[in-house]
Amino acid sequence: MKYLKETILICLMLMVGFMSLGCSSRKDNENLNENVEFEDCAGRKITLTKKVERIVDLTFLEGVRTLIELEAEDYLVGMSEMDHQAFNKDGMLKNSYLIVSQAAPGLKNVVNVGNHNEINVEKIMSLNPDVVFVEWSKKDYADKLQAQINIPVVCVGGYGSFNYEIFSVVGKIVGKEDRAEELIEYTKTKLEAITKVTENIPEDKKKKIFYWVRPYIGDPRTNGRYEAFELAGAKNVARGDNNTPYGVYKITKEQILDWNPDYIFKHSSFIKDVEGWHTIESIKEDKIISGTIAAKNNCILPTKGHMRGWDIATEATEVFYLAKIMYPNKFIEIDVEKECNEILKKFYGIDNLYTDMSNKLRLHNIK
Repeated sequence: MKYLKETILICLMLMVGFMSLGCSSRKDNENLNENVEFEDCAGRKITLTKKVERIVDLTFLEGVRTLIELEAEDYLVGMSEMDHQAFNKDGMLKNSYLIVSQAAPGLKNVVNVGNHNEINVEKIMSLNPDVVFVEWSKKDYADKLQAQINIPVVCVGGYGSFNYEIFSVVGKIVGKEDRAEELIEYTKTKLEAITKVTENIPEDKKKKIFYWVRPYIGDPRTNGRYEAFELAGAKNVARGDNNTPYGVYKITKEQILDWNPDYIFKHSSFIKDVEGWHTIESIKEDKIISGTIAAKNNCILPTKGHMRGWDIATEATEVFYLAKIMYPNKFIEIDVEKECNEILKKFYGIDNLYTDMSNKLRLHNIK
């Protein structure tokens, strides 16, 4: 009798274990036997008729980066030449600080399907992908390519520092919706440590900043709609009204002087100075810019900025970095390096990644 009871107990435990595995499997592979319908990041209706296991990425790293953050990089079977540059130590992006090559170095061996403007369709087809990713802004191209290859083509990405939709869309495709939602909620919660303070700063008390994007000498450019600055409590002098252009646009140094910002933040995504670009020192020494409050108070500083699309992880760290610089007395208790290392580990699984990034990009040393 005792032996029979033990046998029954063991069988019941095994059954529970198998049921748990089955539930886990169904969660990752839900809707295997039915179509999955959703809208991509360009508002296009997508229908998946089978489980996605093989993906070709033709974006400027946004698809690759998102798959890594969702712990689904193994789905990649092909990517564009532009994606490959992030993993090529001697390529055109060799001086850029790109986390993807540290988080998933093995992706350098993924098949190169050609320049994103001259894709090798035959090579893509030979990889037998279930889905192809293209940039969110290439809606017409996506329609054309999908008709040509008869494989779902999904637009991924979007404009802005915190475009959470990319996680939701890609998460649905690869069965990582829980991970996607986890990262979204984590980011929102982390940012509250900053925004619960900065949202209460009166408009006339906010620090005025100018964001010097791609600081070509003699050709100043900016971005008036950079959300990281706004969340950090800054008043972007280039923001203007609702007619402010999206993306990067040109202005003059005289306009910068007229705006007279408290801080000038120079776009600094490279580990070495870029030929033809301003350095912090050359901006300070400019005869026109030297008349600004920022120059007079030695407040011309580097900031990482966006690079090859918008990475929610590094954008979140930038909010902490900017807020502590502009309002040190409001964030005395916040250890930027500690917080930002934690954020990047959550997304990429690597310790001390922010410390490494900050050192290599020569970001401002916040005490």
